[in-house]
Order: sequence, then C-alpha cells, then structure tokens
Amino acid sequence: MTEKEKSSASLNMLAITFAVMASIIMNVLDTTIVNVALPHMQGGLRANVDQATWILTSYMLAMVIVTPMTGLLVERFGQRSLMLGSVTGFIICSALAGQSHSIVEMVVWRFMQGALGASMVPVGQAILVSSYPPERRGVAMATLGMGIMLGPILGPILGGYITDDMSWRWCFYVNVPVGLVALALLIRHVPDGGKSAQPRPIDWLGFVSMATGLGALQAMLSLGNEDNWFSSRTIVTLTVLAVAFLLLFVLRSLDRPNPVVNLRLLRNEALALGSIGIGLFGLALYGVMVILPIFLQEHMGYEAQTSGLVMAPQGMGAMVSMWLAGRLLNRHANPRVLALTGITLGAIGSWLTLSYNLSVSPAWIIWPGVIRGLGLGLISIPIFTIAFSTLTRQETAEGSGLFNLMRNLGGSVGIAIISTIITEYTQVGWNQIGGHITPYEFATPLFLHAARLPLDPRTWAIVGDVLGQQAAMRGILDALVFVFWSFLGMIPIILFMPAPKRSVSPQPEAMLAE
Repeated sequence: MTEKEKSSASLNMLAITFAVMASIIMNVLDTTIVNVALPHMQGGLRANVDQATWILTSYMLAMVIVTPMTGLLVERFGQRSLMLGSVTGFIICSALAGQSHSIVEMVVWRFMQGALGASMVPVGQAILVSSYPPERRGVAMATLGMGIMLGPILGPILGGYITDDMSWRWCFYVNVPVGLVALALLIRHVPDGGKSAQPRPIDWLGFVSMATGLGALQAMLSLGNEDNWFSSRTIVTLTVLAVAFLLLFVLRSLDRPNPVVNLRLLRNEALALGSIGIGLFGLALYGVMVILPIFLQEHMGYEAQTSGLVMAPQGMGAMVSMWLAGRLLNRHANPRVLALTGITLGAIGSWLTLSYNLSVSPAWIIWPGVIRGLGLGLISIPIFTIAFSTLTRQETAEGSGLFNLMRNLGGSVGIAIISTIITEYTQVGWNQIGGHITPYEFATPLFLHAARLPLDPRTWAIVGDVLGQQAAMRGILDALVFVFWSFLGMIPIILFMPAPKRSVSPQPEAMLAE
C-alpha cells in the first residue's frame, strides 16, 4: 500500500470514527442531559413528579424492548442502513420532542427516541470493529468507551447551561445539527455489512408479549401511587396484563429455537447472577440521577447549570475508576475483589447522602458523588467479566443483549420505584410533622412568639411552606436510603458468583452505564 493510499485509509477511518462517535454521543447524552432539565420540563408540561419521571422511563423502556432485536435487524437491513435509519429517526423525534406541549406528547416522542436509538451503540461498535484492522481494534474500542462515558460527565453540565441560558426544549433541538453532521458522514464513509441472505426469523409473538408485559409493568409501577395501588381497577388490570404477558414471553423464549431474548442462557450461574447484579447497578445509578436534580433545583434553589456542575464529578469518578478497573483486570486482578471494592465505595458515597438537609453545602453534594462514581466504575466491568467468563463466543453475543436488557430494565423500574417513594413518603412526612403543628400544641405558640410571628393566616402560610419543604426532604432521604440498600444488595450476588476461569474482553455497550 502506497503512502497516499495509507493516508486515504487513515482519513476514512477517522471520518467513520467521528460519524459513529457523534451518533453514539448524541444518544448517550440524551439519557443524561434531560435529568437536569426535568424540574423545568415538569412545569412547562404541567406534570407532577410521577408523570415527569415518565420522560426518563419511557426512553429507557423503549431501549429495553428494542435492544435485543438489534442482531435480527442487522441481518435484515445491514449495519449501514440500520444506523442511517436510527440516526434519521432519532433526529426527527428529537425535534418533535422539543415541540411537545403536553406530557403525553413528550412521552410518545421520548419512547420513539429510545426505540430508534437502542441500536446505535451495538451497531456503532460493530461498524468500528469491521472498519479498523485487527491490531488497532483496541484503540477503536477504547475510543468508543470514552465516548460513552462522556454522557454522565457532559450531560448534566450541558443540560444545565442549555436550560438556564436558552430553554429546556433545546436539550432536544441540540440533537438536530449534531445528528445531521453524523448522518452526512455516515452516508459518505460508512460501509455496509452484517446483512444476511437468510436472516433468522423474528418471533413476533415473543416480541409483542415482552413489549406488552414490560410496558404494563412500568405503567403499574408508575401509576400505582396516584391510583392508590390495588384498590384501583386500572392497577389490577395492568398487573394481570404484566404477569400474563411476561409469563407468555418466558415460556415462548424457552420453547423457540430463535427467541427474541435467549433466556436459556440464564442456566449459566455466572450470567444469571451477573444479570441480577447489573439490574441492581442500573437501579442505583439511575435512581441517583433522578433524585439529585429534584433535590437541588426544587428544594435547594440551585439553577440548572449549577446543579449540573455539582452532579458532573460523579461521572468523572466513574470514568477514572473504569479505566483503572480495565488496567487491573488486564493484569489478572480478582474481579470479585474489584466489584466488592466498588460496592463499598458506592455504599459509602450513598451513606453520606443520608445526612442531607436543606442547608447542605455544595461540597457535600460533590464529594459523595465522586466516591459513588468511583464505586460505580469499579462495579460494572468486573461484573461483566465474571458473568461472561464461562460463555462461548456465540453465547457472548446473545448474553450481551440480555445483560443490556437487565441493566436498562433495572434503571427503568428503579426510577419508577424512586418516584413512588418520594411521593409516598413526602405525604407521610407531611402527616407526621404536620400533626404536631397546631394552635393547641404547647410548643407551637412558643415557637411563633420566638420567631415574632402573629397567629394569623399569613403565619400559617409560612409554616405550611416550611412544612412542605421538610416533608419533601423526608421523601428524598427515604429514596436515598433505597439507593443505599441497592448497593448493599449486590454484595451477596458478587460473593455467590463463580470465579472467572478465563479473561473476557469487555464490550463497551454491555458494561458501560450511560
């Protein structure tokens, strides 16, 4: 190969890398950039906390449903066509999400965003692997991993600046120019591949049963608190639908030779325990990402960009520890020791948040976040390594889809549970604290006299505001307790996981938390 040809090949690889990275970063950022803007979107769309969290859960639920279909879609349409279709649809849905004027519109377009973006990371990885020579694929995967980790770092900061200086709607509009640049480069430089002359049949009944069951489960968890749980016919109906369709999905997956998700792989003890562990990991990760913006902006009075700046160090900590975990695993470090170390750090960072109050300083937000981020980075890669250590190469590809499904499902269900805890225990706090604030309570007149507040309606309005803030703080603290126990719940899973017998090359889309 001449120098001119080498230069041309290098430029082509650079263009492919930039196109794939722009697509993936656009997708990953959309998972985190919205979190900081959520309180503003809640007001703009006239939604309560439970309804607003659907903006996050609908996106993740769509990714849970569509991600296992990626391999089957590539066999039918090819990598290039699927990537072009995903990016084009993602751009359109981003623009329409920015135009939303009701929570229903927003949820629909966010679901479509998640469905269209679900294939970007695995297909982007496949494109990079096929475009780079074998000796440089490690560089390609490292570049991909760094791009994926930009989401937790840049998302809160970028979301904060956009929300404060422009509008929350630009959190979606910003995808349009980035996506158009990526689309132009994909059309010009990305080769096709992966298309099969005889693609595997799609088990549509299994896919529909999975989508319906997961959708009913998510709706039941999100709406249960509003409808007083099982005293509501709607919740009972959703529960019956979730159980029936998920049972059908499990039976179908175990019976078909080419299921949507190969649940037979869960006979492997390491993968089964690893899937449960990564589900709890997703719950802990996304739970914190929901709690902190609500706490900082609605109750601490932070601007969106300030809350983004104090949340970003968690992503930096995760990025550092993931790099360290990769280096240590390459030197044959014990992945169980690394995972337990990460769980310990994550639990310590979460335990420090249990002392939060409405006067906490920014340092007490940043440093527990850094510690928690260091822990999160040390958990994901070792769990992946142990879970896939006994799988064959063919099983690894199918197991990766199952692993992704469990992580995103854990995050989606976790967000719904966190939202319920905040709402439920805020009301509990109001009842418990407010029950002691009456004109007939001995301490109440003494407090009001010391504060030089007369016994008139204006005083009770002030007391009501303070009571509301303290009750909300109670709900947030109970949600943080749930996150703390999510970390501790991973300990027995790691202890029961078998020691890996061989090294596994971690796949970024399976192990990195957006």
